[in-house]
Amino acid sequence: MPTRVPAAVLGTLLMLSLGSGCTNPSGSPTQPTPKIIADTSPITDSSPYWCKIFPQQAIRKISGLTIPLEESIDGVPTTHGGCILKNEYIRFSLNWSTRGGDEALKLARENFGSHQLAELPADLGKGLIAYTRDLPITSPHVAFMLFRCGDKRPWIGIDFSEAAKGRNIVTDSVELLRIARTRYGKIHHCAPTAT
Repeated sequence: MPTRVPAAVLGTLLMLSLGSGCTNPSGSPTQPTPKIIADTSPITDSSPYWCKIFPQQAIRKISGLTIPLEESIDGVPTTHGGCILKNEYIRFSLNWSTRGGDEALKLARENFGSHQLAELPADLGKGLIAYTRDLPITSPHVAFMLFRCGDKRPWIGIDFSEAAKGRNIVTDSVELLRIARTRYGKIHHCAPTAT
């Protein structure tokens, strides 16, 4: 004579059989996707450097990029220069000069003023931080600084392709420029101040 299985037992067996069938195609149980947590710690000045003045860890933290980047530096070390970091396209670029600071600042304001996020703090120098909202390949994050170093008035302009989610791009850009200005002073043997 067949026995009747109580409904509660059937329900439990059904739940167990359905639960044990939740596997991925490889046959192992599925795991929850780990949450990616943005590194929101402050950037600091530490070696190694890219472009002689930017800490590599700071660039990686700000951008979130973990891919290999190729560095290319050019210019005349005493008066002007440029540097790019790239892989399939330019991810970060730097331009600087000891000449034409007022003209360069005017041009930066003309080109990026309508996209400005913030002015630089007065103690850092004159300049701006902007975000053009363009595609990463066009390097939409821009920062410019004009300052004094001894008897010269150098300027530094940077742009980069990505900003990591959860980072404050204004704070990061200010700190990156602050580090760059200090490093510039060490390399060129002058004391940086606001202009």
